[in-house]
Amino acid sequence: MALRYKTVWKKDMRKDAQVGAKLLYGATVVTAQYSFDQLCKDITDNCSATGSDVMMVVSAMVVMAKKALLRGETVVINGFGNLRLQAGSVGVGSEEEFKTHLMKKPKVIFRPSTSLLEVRDQVRFEALQITEKTVECDKPHSLD
Repeated sequence: MALRYKTVWKKDMRKDAQVGAKLLYGATVVTAQYSFDQLCKDITDNCSATGSDVMMVVSAMVVMAKKALLRGETVVINGFGNLRLQAGSVGVGSEEEFKTHLMKKPKVIFRPSTSLLEVRDQVRFEALQITEKTVECDKPHSLD
């Protein structure tokens, strides 16, 4: 299977670009979702665990990861990557001025493992075939 892409025109942001100039870019398009249920079924097909066992373990992993993140820990999942919380703050002029409420909402940062990043070397790209669909409407319309 290949990653599908579509082409889109975007403003040319180069310094020497003419006013109104645009460049054509490729942008990947998500064409499907791999559901949690399907993931669990596929894992079950590749090991001796039952579907409910897999769901229970993955759900427990999420709960434990949340707890670890709230303790300020990095969650390392071998072969997958790591998760951590990261936050900054509004700047102030002195230590005395700094208060906890100046901290911004944390972001969850995911850093993929080296083995997960290797999937990039296997990617093929394929242009998304866009088919136009015209449907006649059987309801009356008014321009009043």
